[in-house]
Amino acid sequence: MEGRAGQQEQERPSLRLEKLQHWARHRQSGHLLVLAVSQLWLALAVVPFAVSVACLNSDCHMATALPLGPGALGLLTGIVTLELRRAPRLWKVRAMMIFNTFNLIFGFIVVVVEVMKTVLGPAPTSRSQLHSLLVLEISTEAFTLGGALISAYSLFLLSQRKPGCCRSQSLHYQELQEGLSELEEVPDSENRPTMVSTANGTNE
Repeated sequence: MEGRAGQQEQERPSLRLEKLQHWARHRQSGHLLVLAVSQLWLALAVVPFAVSVACLNSDCHMATALPLGPGALGLLTGIVTLELRRAPRLWKVRAMMIFNTFNLIFGFIVVVVEVMKTVLGPAPTSRSQLHSLLVLEISTEAFTLGGALISAYSLFLLSQRKPGCCRSQSLHYQELQEGLSELEEVPDSENRPTMVSTANGTNE
């Protein structure tokens, strides 16, 4: 018995790895490639816009270039996604979930802060500078929001990695309900013969 239990415990990780490899290399290979390329492209594209906005607003102080943070997270997430597609491993799935979660939260926070800075910040005196700054700020916010939305889709894709989990839970719940109904029917069927016998006794 102990040998069988140990053998089953050794087979479970290999079975999970095989399912993960089939999922990453066959079922969702195209989706993972598109996600990785999109994350890498958005992470690299946001850098010149964020630097330009920081130079126009605060004399190139990089501490004010908040979109660089989600850009760095998007770069790491894209690299992990490519590695997951190339050589699927369970720890890469966990790393991808962690990076995407942080990128989603941090990205939305940065977008809100940048929008507030755009609306409430001081306007430049030159009209041409105002238009160029507005275009750069909107582009930076759009790239940051795009990275956050891609992270949200990545988390959704990872949540669909185990199809049938909710279905198995519903089936388990249905089996429990059927078992309870059967347990309720058993005492009723046992009480009916006794009631019939008592009724016959009173008639006699």
